[in-house]
Amino acid sequence: MRLEEVKWAAYLPYDRGTESEDYEREFIIQLKLCILGSNYSALSSLILQLERQSLDVGLFVTCCLTLTRLLRRQTQLTIEDLSLDWRKLYNLVKALTFPEQWQDNLIQNRSKLKHVVELICAVNRYFPPSAAREVLTELLPHVQFNSMDWQLLNVQMINLFMPTAAPPKSYSVSEEDKPERWLPTIFSLWSFNLRISGYDAYFMNLVTCLAIEQKGRFKFTNQQIRFAFASGLHFFNLPVARGTALLTRSVTTSLADSSNFYQLPQNGLLPLSEERAHTFARFIVYTMHGEEPGGTLELFEQLVQMIEPFYHPSNNGSWSGILSRFLRHLSKELLDRVRMEAEPDCTVPENMRLTRRVRRRFVLSTRTLAMLILFSKGEDSVTMSHSTLKHLAEIEPDLIFGPLLDTLYTAIDSVTETHRMISAMRALAKLASTLSSFDLYPEGAQHVAPLLVLTLPGIDVNDPTKTWFALTFICNLCQNGVVIRELATVGDMPMTYLKESNSSAYDEDLDIDEAPGIDMERIEWMTRASTAQFETWLDQYLRRVFVLVDNMSSSLESTNASALSPSSSS
Repeated sequence: MRLEEVKWAAYLPYDRGTESEDYEREFIIQLKLCILGSNYSALSSLILQLERQSLDVGLFVTCCLTLTRLLRRQTQLTIEDLSLDWRKLYNLVKALTFPEQWQDNLIQNRSKLKHVVELICAVNRYFPPSAAREVLTELLPHVQFNSMDWQLLNVQMINLFMPTAAPPKSYSVSEEDKPERWLPTIFSLWSFNLRISGYDAYFMNLVTCLAIEQKGRFKFTNQQIRFAFASGLHFFNLPVARGTALLTRSVTTSLADSSNFYQLPQNGLLPLSEERAHTFARFIVYTMHGEEPGGTLELFEQLVQMIEPFYHPSNNGSWSGILSRFLRHLSKELLDRVRMEAEPDCTVPENMRLTRRVRRRFVLSTRTLAMLILFSKGEDSVTMSHSTLKHLAEIEPDLIFGPLLDTLYTAIDSVTETHRMISAMRALAKLASTLSSFDLYPEGAQHVAPLLVLTLPGIDVNDPTKTWFALTFICNLCQNGVVIRELATVGDMPMTYLKESNSSAYDEDLDIDEAPGIDMERIEWMTRASTAQFETWLDQYLRRVFVLVDNMSSSLESTNASALSPSSSS
């Protein structure tokens, strides 16, 4: 099919006599040809077809899904290749949200609206920077805080259509269209919210997308960052007193009754309550550029000191799950940013990238909270702690494994505190691949054999939980290339090695600027010496595994025998 035919076929009316599957398949082929053939005018016409709503509901949904999937994959496309008019999609959302006849097609409009929101999220980066002024000109007159009817929907519209992506350097952007000009308006609207109905979440999502997609070309002011931190603190549901103006019951009831059904769906763009912490974590990580006073790093360290008591294992409540997920999101987003800035084709300016000192200060603050919930009462909090420590260990392993291994050695060796022992073995199973990576953490090699010996009692026939995590730790080590073989040592251990091994190598304020030096000769000698335990460990390991298999076989045979006995059959 030629590309000219694609453009003509986009306007074909939906024939009820034609089988829908064949028509949808042909439509998908047309969409792919538009992308692969770089015929973006034809692609725009397909979006115009959506605006006219002349398609059947099934075909409408298929078209939206296909457009979303294809445009998200085209990472090489820029606004110079494809520039879309936001008004076409805005008119479509407006028509679905405010139908001419409210009694007709309620469920169909709801289904269409969900997929249109996902499509707008995918094509937002193709809106020109000049669209920011147009969006505000269109929507600001409807934002009136003295009338709450449809107020939430207008805020969602601003969140959805404001262009946040950074155009290529070759693309000319006027001073009036830069984020520095319209962002104060957004923060002014944000400051008028009444802490209800997710206002903070919508504005936080907008400024977070701006921080991520601008890739260091734009920097928030300290006042704006402080305001975002103050708003993000409300996401945690902490039991602290706060003077917040509350709406009267009549106003909140009116808002819920008038716009609840037609508001944008939660599974589209809008962040849910558990995802607000994720948005806040992304904002913190991607607005951190230096150590200036009043900047993101300083405010984050103050935030850690403020919420640290709520991470204590005995201080458990409704806020525990959100706080633990917030910690995991922080570490994951930091790891993603470090990897992104390490790529050779990274477009972030050098002066806006993370320095080693900033990265290590951030890891130290996050590690403090992760170590607190390592032995928490909640299973989810413990799991989030393990994921956080794993992410941080991939960034700065010397800051994590030093205090962590000291804690794990003590916890695993404990006989009376079963909860701490199981949590420690779960942590080892999670961090086994990072610990045994010689390129990432060379000192981890000398801990492999002692940890294998220490976790061996965990293979217990009477305790399936400990057995599972002990075997998982061993399997993860073997899958990461650890060879269980004794290595010969050369000569006796020097006295300097003995003194260093007896002294603590961890210091709270040690080497923020750079990691301590690595003595490879000492590491090699200590690793060879530790492998002398492998022969005894292997013998005991096989004995325990054979006992475990024998017990499982006996239990299986007894179960089958009882099932086949005449008494059970009768």
